[in-house]
Amino acid sequence: MGSFANNLHLKLNDAERVAVGLRELLAEAGWRPTQKPVDDRAIGSDRDTVRGVQISAPRDGWVSILDTDLMEAHAMVSRLAKKLRTHVIFFFVDDSDSWSYLVADPKGKVTEFNSDEHSDDEDDEGGTLVEPSAALAQLQALTRDGSMMQKFQEMQAQMLAAAPPEIREARTRMERGQATPEDMQRYQAWAMAELPKHQMQFRSMISGLFNLPRIAPQTRSKKQRGRKHTKAERAAQKKRLDSLRPLFVEGVSDEQVQEVLDKQDLFAEDVLGEFLPLLGIADFYANLSYRYLSGLKSSELAEHNIRFVHDLRFETSRPAQFANS
Repeated sequence: MGSFANNLHLKLNDAERVAVGLRELLAEAGWRPTQKPVDDRAIGSDRDTVRGVQISAPRDGWVSILDTDLMEAHAMVSRLAKKLRTHVIFFFVDDSDSWSYLVADPKGKVTEFNSDEHSDDEDDEGGTLVEPSAALAQLQALTRDGSMMQKFQEMQAQMLAAAPPEIREARTRMERGQATPEDMQRYQAWAMAELPKHQMQFRSMISGLFNLPRIAPQTRSKKQRGRKHTKAERAAQKKRLDSLRPLFVEGVSDEQVQEVLDKQDLFAEDVLGEFLPLLGIADFYANLSYRYLSGLKSSELAEHNIRFVHDLRFETSRPAQFANS
């Protein structure tokens, strides 16, 4: 039940300019404006021919975008940057295990980062990082606790009790081994949409109910920090920082940014939540996507000075497998 938060941000103070530029890019890719509603159950499936885009009002020099099309949002980073002549950055949380970004400068040149690829599991002597490993071992022990499994089952039962009849029927067929691929797609899409409503309960079960202390983000061990980086590693680190430096909030240093990039946590979105404010982006985006937006109230967004001002929808007449090419 991890998070799949994803969002895109442009270094601009003009939401209307972003909307115009986005419409033009999507028109070139074969998408046309529509009034058809977005079908949450079809997102990510071969029936997903309507695309939804939410564009925010400017906040601290950034305009943000939530898009139902994860892959195309990622692919648009360079094109949007060149078209609007500004920096664009896309963030993605992968099942709470890792987080990544793709950033493009105004010329469209891109630089990437993935916390999973850049994390070191071992120190110089082959030992594992003590803090996260101990916590994960404790968590693994808890998964064998019958009471924990009962709590998970109770939480799933609560979710299913509020589910539409077709979802409950699909779940029943899955349990009986009679589910069709469409049943599984429909159930998966529904479960993803419901996740934000239950995420705090899920975290509470792990960190509080079973007496597991919250794992604060950890930097690399002292031995790791003392390890000499290779020439290639130093070059890659410099490239990342050079690409990000124009986006730093005033007073933020390379060292502060690198420290967060080096951090590991049980929930990757918690580290991303520390990284975003270094660029002046609300930390709330570490837990936000188009799908998750439906489970939030305007007042919850307002607490973080987030307000969406353009609700755009597009459709394509091309076969779904070619719609995002």
